[in-house]
Amino acid sequence: MTWSLESVLVTGAGSGLGREVAIGLAAPKVHVFCLDKSAKALDETIGMVRRLGGTADAFEADVSSDSQLDHVFAQIAKSGHQLDGLVTCAGITNQTTILELTVEEWDHCLAVNLRGTFLCVQGALRQMVPRKIGRIVTVGSDVGKRGGGRLAKAAYGAAKGGVIIFTKSVARELAGLNAGIRVNCVCPGPMQTNMNASMSDETRRTIEATLPLGRIGKPSEVAAGIIFLLSDEASYVYGETFNVDGGVVMD
Repeated sequence: MTWSLESVLVTGAGSGLGREVAIGLAAPKVHVFCLDKSAKALDETIGMVRRLGGTADAFEADVSSDSQLDHVFAQIAKSGHQLDGLVTCAGITNQTTILELTVEEWDHCLAVNLRGTFLCVQGALRQMVPRKIGRIVTVGSDVGKRGGGRLAKAAYGAAKGGVIIFTKSVARELAGLNAGIRVNCVCPGPMQTNMNASMSDETRRTIEATLPLGRIGKPSEVAAGIIFLLSDEASYVYGETFNVDGGVVMD
């Protein structure tokens, strides 16, 4: 792959998909700004990136907090690295059924998954648009297309469905500005991540029996799709929802 990016901000970089994306950016020598709520997890990711010959900086922050993200983007602007890319991996799931779901749970799920995506995209665009260069990949979900029902329920489905439509809306706005920024959304299917760590073996087997490929995906497989969308090889991919889901959706 060829690259024209100097640096990329990856949220949720402390584990799972975000960590795999950060590690994947080490080989092409893209500087990675790693953001996560856990300082310890960030240190581990930074160490992995550096051992692979990459460079990285860590930001401990909550993506649902506009004040914390304002500070992060201000620090990036002063870092000496031009922000050329953004990947929004930070997220939480919600497994509470609709009859038991509280307003607090609903608000928290949408705050992290949807509000957090909005805040990060807006902050990145404010640095990208003046230079007319940028690559943004948001992370939706097959649940955002199909609705919940397996592990994640209504709140998570609503949040990820919102991420998908938000991404398309931003892509259309930017096209009208001739901004030179590519915006796409990756929609993973069931993955073995920390969010699904409580999954029982029985639940796993039940889910895998419904998947065309017969197995749950690995974060590295989804990260490969994100890396492609960030690369120059995806120069004609724009405003898409890119399924990496083992054939769950097939649209």
